[in-house]
Amino acid sequence: MTELDIDTLVDQLTLIGLISRDQYREARADAADSSAEAFLRVLMRKGWLTSWQLERLKKGDTGNFFFGNYRTLFHLAEGTFARVYRGERVDTGEPVAIKVLRQRFAQMPDAVRRFQKEAEAGMRLRHENIVLITDAGLHDSRPYMAMEYVEGMNLREFLRLRMRLKGPQALPLMIGLAEGLKYSHEQGVTHRDLKATNILISNSGVAKLVDFGLATIEGDDAKGMHSQRTVDYSALERTCGSPKGDPRSDIFFLGCVFYHMLTGQVALADSESTDPLKKMLKRSFGVIKPISEHSYPPAEGLSRIIERMMKVDVKARYQTMEGVVDDLKHFRDSVAGGGTHAPAGHVEGSLEEALALDPSIFQAPVEAPESEGEQAAEIKPVALKNILCVEAQSEIQDAMRKTLSRMGYRVMIVADPERAAERYSESPSDALIFDVDGLGPGSLDSLAAMRAKAEEDGLPFLALVLLGPRQDVLKEKLPAAERMIVLSKPLKLRQVQDAIAELLPVASATETSAS
Repeated sequence: MTELDIDTLVDQLTLIGLISRDQYREARADAADSSAEAFLRVLMRKGWLTSWQLERLKKGDTGNFFFGNYRTLFHLAEGTFARVYRGERVDTGEPVAIKVLRQRFAQMPDAVRRFQKEAEAGMRLRHENIVLITDAGLHDSRPYMAMEYVEGMNLREFLRLRMRLKGPQALPLMIGLAEGLKYSHEQGVTHRDLKATNILISNSGVAKLVDFGLATIEGDDAKGMHSQRTVDYSALERTCGSPKGDPRSDIFFLGCVFYHMLTGQVALADSESTDPLKKMLKRSFGVIKPISEHSYPPAEGLSRIIERMMKVDVKARYQTMEGVVDDLKHFRDSVAGGGTHAPAGHVEGSLEEALALDPSIFQAPVEAPESEGEQAAEIKPVALKNILCVEAQSEIQDAMRKTLSRMGYRVMIVADPERAAERYSESPSDALIFDVDGLGPGSLDSLAAMRAKAEEDGLPFLALVLLGPRQDVLKEKLPAAERMIVLSKPLKLRQVQDAIAELLPVASATETSAS
């Protein structure tokens, strides 16, 4: 792809259809001067152009912005076969996620058929705890599907923050997931790829199953449609002598998900290995450490349910998801004494509220064992100040999370600068840490977009920008801000702590208790 000069890029916007003629004229009128740069800044401030779209255009990529009646706004995720974008309906502006088959697979009939099969399975499933697929089609011979956009994170990301969930916290999520899977089985659809990354936890606290790409639809006898990701299922079914596509295999692996939620440990160590040889080996499923033997096991009744879900002897396992749902609800009712409950699939309060209660949740937990009838101490929310940390390097993410949490801040870490800009536009944080090292100079467009959003909303823009050892030349390209501290690497963690404390002093315990 040939890179476009900025004037050509501006001319392309209306030709492609990213902005209308009216938007073009309004942005020109609002621009500080007649330059293309000022014009683009207005477009980004008004939300008519995203940093991701601008980067694609700069690289000469004028495609992949529209799929049917949907416009792509940001890149969200990608897998072996498909990419997922945050998008919107062109006619209504409704937010959607758009899943698109990668170009290299679009000419492979088996891959296209599998993708269409996922859309077929998803469009027949209408349940609160299953991500809804609303539409599917072809664009330039590339299959795509539009689905419900879930603002939140997948379960694996959630557990990286929370480490593990106690029984009362996990139970509403578990019941919701069990009900979603019960419903899909009743519709004749098995999932075939249940794991933490295929479960989303929305910011409102709803658990949702996603990615039925390996689903088996009742009566479907298609061959060769299962990728190496199904080998855990295949190994289990070989071990216990059950048929391929057995719904009881979903029950086993949903039990593994529950095990992970409650212990913070993956039941099958190699379940997410990228090495197909490791995954194809006949597993010793029977040597998984029983959940009741962990240091902090859930209550006995809940342990029994999960251990029965994970029985290798298929006849000893639950035979239907209806039995799992009934036993989970019976356990819930027996513990709660028949009191009121959060709706199935919901965390009490929002995800954002749950994460705001106690900064220690971002660290390895030190907990006393739960006991029957023990009254939990009252937890009083503290008005923590929010820091959005844009950091691509995992080891630095961990250090930032632990250090800033100990300092008394609530931390949200996002690896992708475009995704961070989107989150900031929806809910500006009190301060920002932006590590350009590892993100590259192109990420400064996202920083500028956040600065413009703060200005538009009349909010202070407090930012700590970290530059790599050879990135000092980028200082002059940083957006102007009332309070911005720029540090260059190498540096010590103490410098980051001091800079944040200067930008955003945390309230003292006395101030907090007095408020």
